[in-house]
Amino acid sequence: MDRQIYLGDKSSRQGYWTSFESSPYLTVTRKNIYGRCVPCIESLLNQLTEGRQAIELNQAFDCWKVVAVLDDETECLKVLAAYEQKPFSAPHVRGRFGSKEKEGKKAVIFHADNREERDLILTDLKQCVGQVKPDAQVFFSRACAYLQGQVLGDGSDWEKVTPVKHPENIAEVIRRCRKSLYDW
Repeated sequence: MDRQIYLGDKSSRQGYWTSFESSPYLTVTRKNIYGRCVPCIESLLNQLTEGRQAIELNQAFDCWKVVAVLDDETECLKVLAAYEQKPFSAPHVRGRFGSKEKEGKKAVIFHADNREERDLILTDLKQCVGQVKPDAQVFFSRACAYLQGQVLGDGSDWEKVTPVKHPENIAEVIRRCRKSLYDW
């Protein structure tokens, strides 16, 4: 069954991003922000401020993003349009497109809650990106690797409880967690 992708409002709070989802009200996106993302960042912040030598990843262990790096917003919208033209392999799709900077390369980022969903989206996204920009980079990573990766290292090595590998970065990650949580 073909489904539609709905776009949210463009936000410039922490970059220039537009959310999208296969629900017209972006219900899973809204639910996950406060039900999954905020508690996960709070957990990381608390564990780092407590001085833990290993971090319990909890939900972050199986939280993924599937990314296509494109030249501009027009290419992002073309990829989403191509995605709409095929039946979705994943039961629900959600994510965002844009970048942290107003100018320059853009990305389409799909979120996945487990490896199976990640792999289904990756296959679909590669096909859709191939129709728009065949040489574009398409890959997956841990969803919050930009935070945890700074202290835990490469996401492919993570376990449910992962030792801190870069203690020299803890102060910066604490600062970034606080900024993400409190500087809206």
